[in-house]
Amino acid sequence: MIINEDSCANVASIALVRKLNLSTVKHHKPYRLSWLNECGEVKMTKKVLILFLIGRYSNEELCNMVLIHASLIIESSLAIR
Repeated sequence: MIINEDSCANVASIALVRKLNLSTVKHHKPYRLSWLNECGEVKMTKKVLILFLIGRYSNEELCNMVLIHASLIIESSLAIR
């Protein structure tokens, strides 16, 4: 899962969505991202609502579902206490 407050492209991997058995919805306006993949553009066609907890911090993010291999990336401006 990649959540970046400076970007309009929060993404969750297909593997994560399948592993957690999350429901998806079709993207109302599919588009392509090129910075996410070294092999070219990735098409965003589905979205998923991700609820998460880190200590006492909780949030939910609407993420695009994509085929990626990444670990959890936390934006540096996120303050966890």
